[in-house]
Amino acid sequence: MRFTDFINKNNVPNVVLEFTKNRKVRAITKYHHSGDLVYDIDNMFILKISTYSRRLLDEKIINDQLESTNLFSKSVIYVESDKYCYYIKTKLKGTSLISKINNPKLLIKLLKEALELCHGINPALVNVRNQESIGDVFVHGDFCLPNILVYRKKVSGFIDTSQSGLGDPWVDYAWCIWSFEYNLGTNEYTNDLLETLGITFDEEKYNYYTNIDD
Repeated sequence: MRFTDFINKNNVPNVVLEFTKNRKVRAITKYHHSGDLVYDIDNMFILKISTYSRRLLDEKIINDQLESTNLFSKSVIYVESDKYCYYIKTKLKGTSLISKINNPKLLIKLLKEALELCHGINPALVNVRNQESIGDVFVHGDFCLPNILVYRKKVSGFIDTSQSGLGDPWVDYAWCIWSFEYNLGTNEYTNDLLETLGITFDEEKYNYYTNIDD
């Protein structure tokens, strides 16, 4: 939905209207499945609009706690009004790892870098728990290719952090493997991925965290 159409149909808070006034606001629909409305503002900010305030608030909390790492967006505006909540944050540099699917070797290298960055975050910075697991490592929680950004062949940050928190690193390993195979359309390179990550495939945890039945 175009932002102007949304404005015409809804009572948008003045703080959001003032921020977007005279700016170029473009709808983002690619690689986006949550049902939220997402907009690019002047290629500098991201606006999310959702009927599910908890998801956006959880994302804001994580982004605020990890702002010092420079791997997450900085919050600009969060406001709830009527049936919607609105979250404006800075846009990180880079494109999603989907852009590297034609180069599996580079993709594997970048996934390893992303996991090391993510799991290497000081857990003392975070007071949120991942809802799906128990552990003391910072995990993204939805470690899929569209949620990892790369800039100049280096990982530049993480988006869609509403499921992030302290937990079991296999939450991220499981979704990493799933997304890797799904986006490549093959499991031909999975053994290379596992070897590069230095892990052995754990079928039980993979199925549990990706909700795949045996």
